[in-house]
Amino acid sequence: MLLFLLLSFITVFFLVGGIFFLKMNEQNLPRWEKLPRSRTAGGILGLAALLAFIPNVKPLFSPEQNLWWLIPAALILAVLCYLYLDHLFARAAAGGLILLVHCVLNETYSADLAGSSLFALLSLAGGTYAIYIAAKPYCLRDSFRAMCLHRKWRLTGAVFSFLWSLSSLILLIQQAGRIVK
Repeated sequence: MLLFLLLSFITVFFLVGGIFFLKMNEQNLPRWEKLPRSRTAGGILGLAALLAFIPNVKPLFSPEQNLWWLIPAALILAVLCYLYLDHLFARAAAGGLILLVHCVLNETYSADLAGSSLFALLSLAGGTYAIYIAAKPYCLRDSFRAMCLHRKWRLTGAVFSFLWSLSSLILLIQQAGRIVK
């Protein structure tokens, strides 16, 4: 069921993201340039990512037995990030994407779905870009600027988002067929 929910989220998220990428232009460039440094959006996204992916600590220790300190630690880390990190939205989006891709790929391989190779390839590309953005968060602003000013980059971002959404939808349909059986 977790895989079904995550694939549903990815399908909708990247479909909407592709539509937003297609609508980028020079007139809304100032709004897109401010987004990577947004503390409020970054704080909310970062906290959501930290709380949602607490189960990813399972290889290290049991999250169920350690919830008493994992949840406060996530809250404290979110507040510290809000206070001290610049480009918070870019960092939170990159971290959230890395955690999401890791979790979904793990679940996809466990479910042994036939269409997972395309999804894995797109996840590799997206995860690599997220790692790059996490290391150099100002490059997200530069990416937004390139998409607003150049049609080639706008189409590249949109096509990648639509492909990722489509590959996720293929896995979602396969997973839904297994749930119904």
